[in-house]
Amino acid sequence: MKKILKNMSVAVSLVAVLYACKPDAYKTVGLPVDAVGSLSGTWRLTKVTQTDENAKNNGFTYDAINIQTADITNVFPYSDFKITFNFANGTPSTFTTLPGNSPKVIKLASGNWSLDDPKYPQVITLINAPDTARITLGAYPVAGATSLKIASQKRDAVSGKLLVSYSYEFTKQ
Repeated sequence: MKKILKNMSVAVSLVAVLYACKPDAYKTVGLPVDAVGSLSGTWRLTKVTQTDENAKNNGFTYDAINIQTADITNVFPYSDFKITFNFANGTPSTFTTLPGNSPKVIKLASGNWSLDDPKYPQVITLINAPDTARITLGAYPVAGATSLKIASQKRDAVSGKLLVSYSYEFTKQ
């Protein structure tokens, strides 16, 4: 009798598990993300993080303090910096920067801009002949996100070794 009850409880458990494992109906994911269109508008710099790449690569720390990465937003008036990306006929056209009292995060004041990929860009190229600046996108401001993240790097002029990297976070105005 115990054996029959045991087998019955195993069978009932198996049926319950198999019944619970039915597939859910697929739901639509919505419209495709417009990563390029989300760049349009004026952006204010809200956060700056500096990373000492040499310290990071060598694992330098001081006691329990991380000296590799620091939030330097309040060291200078970075929040004065603004950049505007304009579009013409749905494609990138002109840009302007307004540094205010901030350090010049981007040296160019105005010009044209382009993207390395028209659907999913990774690099924004700012052009004011003969000068060019390339900035790397860290995150698109899509879905519910209102922040644009870009990164830049400083390298040794002779060796090309990466010395310091910066992460800039902008909020749409």
